[in-house]
Amino acid sequence: MKTRCVLMKTATRFTVYFSAMVLIFYFLTACSGSANIGEVPPEAVCSSMINATCTRCHYKTRICDALGTKSVGKWKKSITYMVKQGAELTQDDQNKIVVCLISLPKGSQVVCD
Repeated sequence: MKTRCVLMKTATRFTVYFSAMVLIFYFLTACSGSANIGEVPPEAVCSSMINATCTRCHYKTRICDALGTKSVGKWKKSITYMVKQGAELTQDDQNKIVVCLISLPKGSQVVCD
């Protein structure tokens, strides 16, 4: 009986550790931001896309303050959340905006004018 309890505790402990490792791997992979999302559009395209979509709900200062601080994964997460809130963007448009935002340096005049 005692041996059976020890085996069950060991199996449970292994399952918990293994599950934790899988979750850590999943989050690291999801946040790595290494996905290919396309080429950087010209600044005029970035400016018009941001003006047409993002500034419907946000002041440019909010977007400007975030430039240079977020990874590709975090920008994707932000854009996905905005789509869930009602932003009407195709997947291609979402990728273009992410590429624009990740490529613009902090204080860029494209957004921070």
